[in-house]
Amino acid sequence: MTPPLSPQADALATAMDDLLAILNRTADLVAAGDAVDFAGLEDEATALCNAVVQLPPQEARSFLPRLEGVLAALERLEAVVRKANELTQGKATVGRAAAAYRRAEDPDVG
Repeated sequence: MTPPLSPQADALATAMDDLLAILNRTADLVAAGDAVDFAGLEDEATALCNAVVQLPPQEARSFLPRLEGVLAALERLEAVVRKANELTQGKATVGRAAAAYRRAEDPDVG
């Protein structure tokens, strides 16, 4: 049986669960095409991971499933952002190509 978490570890567990929810929501927003501000997200994740390292070993080990969940959410977010960037770049390339063809057909354009 796993002993109960200390109040510090319990608060950290809640904060990590909140971070996981934020990461998943952020990935959903990016996938839907919404603009997202990532400011502070890395700092928050880093602070939480550093806090886990400061826990006693037995409590820190209990965070492994949460850390794996956060890692999976970060990997998903990375993939969604990469895909969104590829789509954006593709649309920008099509737009530039269309503008170039218009200029070639009509020297008065552009």
